[in-house]
Amino acid sequence: MAGNLLIINGSPRKEGFTNTICSESLKNTGFKNVAVFDCYENQIKPCIACGKCAEIGECVFDDLKEFFDLFEKTDVIVFLSPIYNGGLSSPLKALVDRFQVYFNLFYKNEKIQPIKKRRKAILLCTAGRDGEDEFSYVKKQLERSFTILNISLTGAVLCKNTDTEPDYENSLNEFQTLLRRSSEDE
Repeated sequence: MAGNLLIINGSPRKEGFTNTICSESLKNTGFKNVAVFDCYENQIKPCIACGKCAEIGECVFDDLKEFFDLFEKTDVIVFLSPIYNGGLSSPLKALVDRFQVYFNLFYKNEKIQPIKKRRKAILLCTAGRDGEDEFSYVKKQLERSFTILNISLTGAVLCKNTDTEPDYENSLNEFQTLLRRSSEDE
């Protein structure tokens, strides 16, 4: 039986391609628990680079305490985002920036992983046009964060050309396969 799945939703459109592919794909997985963190609904405060997390071991803002608890304990994490202006959506980027607390802990503690549990991640992005270059950039950005967060990226899907001729079926099938494999591995 599969473990816990955390979906980090960086898409503002509930009925858009990003959310539709994800919700359709969840129907046939065996995850015990599925939690969704909506970056738009939670209005994440941006990192202000105050450096306090390096001193006290946690962020001075308390808006993400529950999220961080869930994030550290889950087995598989899905990052959802449309590609806007060459990158992640702004609220999701704000969340990724708030992972700075883990970077500071990592370097403060002589490069010891601040999160002990090894987790997997899947990335699903959509792009109005081709988006391959931007998707590559987003993957690299997240993979760098994942080294500190003790996460391995097990797969990534780009549904491109959503403004004209979306590759919906292939993207759906690819994402479903990644989710199924991740649930079976747990």
